[in-house]
Amino acid sequence: MSTNLLKHLSNKVQEELKVIEADMAMGRAEDFGAYKYACGIYRGLLMANNILMETAQHMEQDDD
Repeated sequence: MSTNLLKHLSNKVQEELKVIEADMAMGRAEDFGAYKYACGIYRGLLMANNILMETAQHMEQDDD
């Protein structure tokens, strides 16, 4: 797996985070349950993005 692929996936995750941020800012959650669900998805995407970026950094260090 190349670091370019990891960075591409990270960019896609960041795009999804922006969509959720916009939805939340516009108050699109129907109720508190929908709000909590969106927060959970957001948190999961943040965690996934951190894993992708850390892996890309480790791969770049290993190449040095």
